[in-house]
Amino acid sequence: MRAADINKKVLMFGAALLAVAGTASAQVIATDTFSYPDGPLVPNGGWANHSGTVGDLLVSGGQVVVQHGTPSEDANLAFTGVAGNVYYGIDFSVDDLGAPYAAGGDYEYFAHFREGFNFSGRLDIVAPTGAGDFTVGISSDGSTADVLWPTDLTYATTYRAIVRYDQDLNIAQLWIDAAVDTDASVTGADQADPGDAVVSFGLRQSDSTENETVRVDNLAVGQTFDDVLAIGGGPVGVPAMPTSLLFALAGLVGIAGITLARRRRN
Repeated sequence: MRAADINKKVLMFGAALLAVAGTASAQVIATDTFSYPDGPLVPNGGWANHSGTVGDLLVSGGQVVVQHGTPSEDANLAFTGVAGNVYYGIDFSVDDLGAPYAAGGDYEYFAHFREGFNFSGRLDIVAPTGAGDFTVGISSDGSTADVLWPTDLTYATTYRAIVRYDQDLNIAQLWIDAAVDTDASVTGADQADPGDAVVSFGLRQSDSTENETVRVDNLAVGQTFDDVLAIGGGPVGVPAMPTSLLFALAGLVGIAGITLARRRRN
C-alpha cells in the first residue's frame, strides 16, 4: 500500500475518532468549579442575577456561599436546553449551627433548575428525621420538598447531590453520594405533564428558620447520571475528552510520523 493511501486511511480513522469523542462528551452541558477570586459570583463564568441584590451571592475559597438570611441574591448559569432528562450534580456542605436543624420550621431550597421563573428539581435543607444534624428534600416542581432523604446528614461534611429532572413527566429524583444510578435514591411527586423546559441552573438565597449557610462547589449539568458524577477537569462548559480517546489519537500521531519517515527514506 502506498504511503499516500496509508495517510488517507489514518486521517479518516482520526476523523472518526474525533466524531466519537464529540458524541461522548456532548452530553455534558456545563461545569463550574467556582475558581474565582473571593467576592461576588456574578458575573463570573456567565452567572447572572435574576432576583435580589446583585453582589450578595459570594464566592469564598473556591466555593459559592449560599447564606440564607440577610444576603438576598438569586443567580443562574444559562445553558442550551435539551430534551428529556437533565441532571445537575453539586458538592455541598452546611455550616455547623451548633445544634440539629430545628423541626417544624420554614425550610428553603437553595439549588434548582430554571425556566424563567418556573423552578424545578429544587433541593432543600430540612430538619433531620433522626439523631443527625439535618437532611435534604427534593421537589419536582413545587416550592416545598415532596420527599426527604431518609438518612440524616452531618454539618461541615461535604456531600455530592445529584438531581435528575424529567422534563416530559415533570418528576425529580435525588441521590446523595451515589456511585451509580442504581444506588439508593428518592423521587419527588409526579406533577402535571409536561414539565418545565429548563435552560439554566440556579442558586438561591432566602430566609429560613435557621438562616443556614450552604457551601456549593463542583457544579456539573448533563444528560446522564455519569455526566454529573464528578467534574472532568475542563474549564466551564468544556468537558474533558475521555482518556481512551486521547491515547487513540496519540497512536494516530505516531502512525502518521512513522509513515512519513518511511516515505522520506524511499
